[in-house]
Parts: sequence; C-alpha cells; structure tokens
Amino acid sequence: MGKSLYCFNCDKDVKPLCTIQNNTYVVRHKTVHVEEQIFKCPFCENELINDNLNESLHNIYNAYLKLFELSFEELKEIRSFYNLSQELFSKALGWSKRTIIRYENAESLPQKQYLLIYKKIKNNKNAFLEILKSNKDSIEKNEYYKICQLINAELDLKTINVFLYVLKNNPLYKTQIMKNFFAIDFEAVKEIKHPITSFKYAHGTYGPVIDNQGTYLQLLVHQNYLKFANNEDDKILFKPAQDCDLSLFTKEEIIIMDKVLNQLNNKSASQLTKWSHSFKGWNDTKDGEIINYSYAKNFELTDNW
Repeated sequence: MGKSLYCFNCDKDVKPLCTIQNNTYVVRHKTVHVEEQIFKCPFCENELINDNLNESLHNIYNAYLKLFELSFEELKEIRSFYNLSQELFSKALGWSKRTIIRYENAESLPQKQYLLIYKKIKNNKNAFLEILKSNKDSIEKNEYYKICQLINAELDLKTINVFLYVLKNNPLYKTQIMKNFFAIDFEAVKEIKHPITSFKYAHGTYGPVIDNQGTYLQLLVHQNYLKFANNEDDKILFKPAQDCDLSLFTKEEIIIMDKVLNQLNNKSASQLTKWSHSFKGWNDTKDGEIINYSYAKNFELTDNW
C-alpha cells in the first residue's frame, strides 16, 4: 500500500505493513467470512486504522450476498440482462426506483425477500415474466408491453408462424390452442427429436399449457399477429392477423403440424382436456411444474379418445 497511515502510538505517519487476515462477522443472523487487509506500524507493530471503511463494509455485505449466490455487481448485471432501465425494472418487480438505485450503488443491503427475487430471476426469463404478469395491473399498458419487448419476451419468428399456421381458417379457443401446440411439439420431439416452437409446457388444470401462455397471447395480439373473434355465444376465439411464412418449416415439420391439426380438428375443449389428462407427463407433474420433453416417448396422438 503506497498510502501512509497515522500511528497514534508513534505519533507520526508511517508506511504500513500489510497482512491478510480471515475475519468473521454476523450479518442479519448469518455468519460470513471475509479476507481483509490488516495494516500494522513497521516500528511498533500496532494495528493501524484504515480510513477506507466503506470498502470494508462493502466486502462484508458482499460476503453476505454470496450466501444467495449474488454480489452487488451482479444486481446491476441482472437488470442489464433484461435490457431495462432502473425505472422499468422497478415497475416490473413492483419495487420503487430508489430501492433499485440503492442496491445497485451498494448504498443499502437488500432484505432477504428481495435477494430471493434477484436469485430467482437471475438468467431465468420465465420467472421474471411470472413476476411481471403478477404486477400487470399496477403498470401502465404501454409500459407493460414496452417491458415485454425490451426483455425479448416476444417469440421467435418460427414460433409466431406456428400460430399463424394452426389458426389459418381455423379459429380456436385458448384451451384448444394450448392442446394443439402441446401435441405439435411433443409429437415433433417423438418423431424428429426436437420441438417446432420455442415453448415449454407446464401442468395446468385442464392439461398441459404453454408456460406463461397469457403473456404470449396478449403480446401476439398487441403486435398484430393475432386478433380476437367472438362466436355466437360471445366467447373469445383467436384467429391470425397475417399470413403464415411456410418457408420457415421443413417438410417433416409441416407433416407433423398437419397430422396434429387433422387429429384434433373439431374436438371440443372438454374432449381435448380429457385426452390430455391421460398423458403420463401431465400425471407425473404438479400444478405449475414444467413437463420435460423426455415424456415425448409416452405421447400418443391418436389414443385415449
């Protein structure tokens, strides 16, 4: 260390000797261990007071954050991962902007419940979307969709065109859409070893559903890929607002989509629900859990009707 420190015992500024010492602290009832620099007078060997206390406190707090697999630097990186300003990030999480600023500038040690949220959304867009969706009513509509777009919640072009293909001349209710997509992707994994869309599927009350289905459907309508239509009972159907680009699909993928559409055509929501409840992947999971594509080997498109 080039900087001199004052030794009260010798009554003069000295060039200190530096050693590394492992110290233990208790932060919010948690024990943390910190490697710290200890400075001593080269003449009398008394410990000297380092005036950079902020750095020491920062290191202690960072050791506490490490218990949650986080650091002050990562708090800012997590927000950057979602391409959001501090204001939009705070609105998405339902926090105040000042809270985000204090945490990112290491001005305040986050409470445990906030750290658990940071840990949950770290590189986990689905978890972030769930929190965003839960705070939707408190966010201005334009800001909500701006957040969706900034975090790249929008779907890849191929997945969007599966919607346009499935719904072409075939308006469907939300439940019917869920079952068609579930069948297309699990049949595709079974036959050609990969899904056609970018979706994951979760255990829902009425069978497998697209994870974060509500957010994606609303976004597709907002971006003018889909539009609403009402039937004679005034129930909402979805229909395409654009033409499908078939060049995005292989011949095998189109055959699979046609096979599913032909099998599920004219099936009511209740029929589709009953059929999907026979799927082992649905029976082996609990509400909200993701159904692994490894269950594709158990998927049967034409059985259990």
